[in-house]
This record gives sequence, C-alpha cells and structure tokens, in this order.
Amino acid sequence: MKKNVLVTVSGIAILGGIAWFGARHAEHVMLDKGIERFQQALGPDVSFTYTRAKPGLLGRSVRFDGLVFRQGPETITADEAELTKPDTQDSDVTRIHHLTFHNFQLADPAGSLHLKSVEMDGLALPTKAEDPNTPGVQTLSIDHAQATGLHGFVSSLQSDLSADTASMDNFGANETSHLQARNVQLSTDVSPPRHIKAESVVVDGVALADLYKTLSTGAPYTTRTTTRDISIDKLSIDGTSPLMRAKRVLSHANRTDTNEQEVSSIQGLELYPDVPNMGWMPSLGYDRFQGNVVLNNTFTLKTGALHVETFSIDSANMGRLHINGEFGQASSASMLTDGNTDMQVISMTMNYIDHGLVPKALNAIATARGLPPQAFLGYVQAQSATAQNPAYASFFHWLGNPGKQSLSIGIKPTQPMPLMMVVATLGNLAAMPELAQKLGLSVQTH
Repeated sequence: MKKNVLVTVSGIAILGGIAWFGARHAEHVMLDKGIERFQQALGPDVSFTYTRAKPGLLGRSVRFDGLVFRQGPETITADEAELTKPDTQDSDVTRIHHLTFHNFQLADPAGSLHLKSVEMDGLALPTKAEDPNTPGVQTLSIDHAQATGLHGFVSSLQSDLSADTASMDNFGANETSHLQARNVQLSTDVSPPRHIKAESVVVDGVALADLYKTLSTGAPYTTRTTTRDISIDKLSIDGTSPLMRAKRVLSHANRTDTNEQEVSSIQGLELYPDVPNMGWMPSLGYDRFQGNVVLNNTFTLKTGALHVETFSIDSANMGRLHINGEFGQASSASMLTDGNTDMQVISMTMNYIDHGLVPKALNAIATARGLPPQAFLGYVQAQSATAQNPAYASFFHWLGNPGKQSLSIGIKPTQPMPLMMVVATLGNLAAMPELAQKLGLSVQTH
C-alpha cells in the first residue's frame, strides 16, 4: 500500500514538474514575442536592452534587471523595472497598467532626472509613425505617478531640482495636471545665484506635459481655459544672502476665453534689503519687511486691461497700503514684480495707514539734509498752512500727524500714463504744482 502511495505521489510530482516547466517555457516564449512587438511599436530609433527578463504569471507582467531604454537623444536606465499589462485584451503593447522602477535615471537635452523609486499607473509610451510625414501616433501620458528621492537638472534654467517625495496625476498632452511635492529645492549658481526651498508644493490645473515640452524644445506654452491653484508652504529664497521668506503662498485663478480672475496671497512674508527696490530699509532702521500681501484682480485677455479689486500690503511695524484701480498693458505679475515699466495707469486709488514708517522716513530725510528731525517736521507742518493747492495742504498736514489719520490719494490722468511716469511726476510736484491737474490728483485724509 505504501509503495503504491509513493508511486502515485511521485507520478503527480513528475506531471506537475512537467506542467510547470511547460508553463514557464510558454511564458518565456510569450515574453520574447511581447518584447519584440514592444520594440517594433516604439519605432526603429529605439534601443531596448536588459541583463535579465523574468516573466510573471501567464505573461501578464515582466521584471527587468539592468534595463537600458534609448529613443533618439533620450536615455532611461534602471536597476530594476517591473511592468504589468492592462487587464483588458488591448493589443497595444505600449500601454502599461502599472510600472515600477528602482534607481531610475533619465537623461536628454532638456536635463537629467534620478529617482530612488517611482511607480506609475496608466502609462502610455510615446511612439512614432513609420512615415516621417505623418504626425506621431502617441505622446507620453501617465495617469498617476509617485516617486521618492528625486534629483534632477533643468538645462534651460541651468538649475538643480530635488524633492524627498513627489506625486503627479494626469500627465499628458493637452491635459491639466495635479502635482504634490515635499521638501523641494531649486538651485542655480549662474549669476545671480538663487536657492529656493519649500516644505510643500501643490500645483493643480497646470499642463505639466506642455510645460515640459516648452522647457525641452522652446515651444511656446499655451495657458488653457481652466481653474489653477497653487499652494506653497514655508518658502525661502536666498542669493548670496537671504532674500525672501513666506509661511504660505496661495494662488487661485480661473481662466476663460475672455479673461482671467486671480486671487493670491502671501502670508508671513519677509523681504530682505538685497531684494531689488528694498535697499532703503536699513537707512530707516529696518532689517527686513514683515507682513502679508493680498492681490485680487481680473485681467481681460483681448485688451490687456487689468482691473485691480484689491492689492494690499500690510506690515505691523511699517503700515498698510491698499491699492485699487484700472490699468492697461499689464498682467497680474506686474503688481507683484518690478517688471511693470509698460503698465499704463488709467485710474488708481491708494489708501495708506501708517504704523511707524513715515516718521522714520522723515527723520532719514532730515538727517540727509543735515537738519534736526524736529526742525524738519516743523517745516513740513508749515507747508500745510502755506500750500495753495488743497491737495498739498491735506498731504503736508497728514505728514505732520501720520499716525492719527489715514491718507487717500486718487490719480486719474487726462490720458493713460505709464506707471513709472506717474511716479516721476509725483516726485516733481513740489517744483511744478501744475502737474497735479495732468495727473488728476486728489488727496484726502480721514
């Protein structure tokens, strides 16, 4: 009896071994055919090599060791790669259900990228048509990707980029994406050097694939009609010295075919003297600006008109400036950067509440003129009594008592005037009072 059992068990084992060997052999045959079809689909300029390929069950997956993938000027390498085909009967071998890499590296003219690990879902690899006169059959697209240990170099920016973790959804041509990253750093050592860090970055509604194409080929980037949100936590920007700190940056924009509405804020903002146009702070006793910024505006795409509902700068130890108005040849960025030389002022109102900046500025002016601060203040107060123009009288009276009243200045030029010309005209009013009418200047205190 025991002998018969042993014979039976041995027979089952032998049959199982034969069946397993046959299945594995079939899987390898399927794998070889699949790789061959894969290479053919990608085109003749593709080189796809590996040191070992191990098929999964029924050929639904495959693991590669020492993978090297080259297409045109682009090279991808990985110590390990494992891909799973879609569950459907789709015969398109360039579509991958799930893909993982370990020690992933990419190099092309746009730059380089190294990832400790990366996982992708819903991947469609780029292919090319055999006829060179026919547009490409398919571009790279990814439904979802997440990576750790990211280090890269962006050639167009001459900058190094890194992040501890990053995840992305909807990467593809004409698709708006969602991106999240932790502990992000961007550094460039070309003049002027910049080192940017952020604890967290979230970007939603930007076409990242199109942006990558712009960076790699120089093709223009087209902003799409969509909603865009950006959130950045604990941002810092340094050059050879500190430039900027911000606890949180938020920006929401809604773009249609006709206009773009944007609401942005910077909370816990710090600006240092080496920031352009901020070098005056040490002379007034400030080592940096500390405060919050809010911008709410609507930009008309066809005419270039910018309606500013609110642009406020609030600093507890300087003051609060609130601006609203109508501008031409402008953009939202014009209000937040110094690239506004062409911006036209159609009408503008500025409301200011002082929190200590004005007395410091008057003291600095008095010191520069070699006058005692009190004597200079007396001179300013005297101007309010002798000024012929009511606007001047209100302004000089306020200068003598800035902490007790708010100042409101209205500007409505007889015709649109460049912002820099408005600033220069304001500076010449003392010598040429008649310019007030050209500016449409009004001054009120409350």
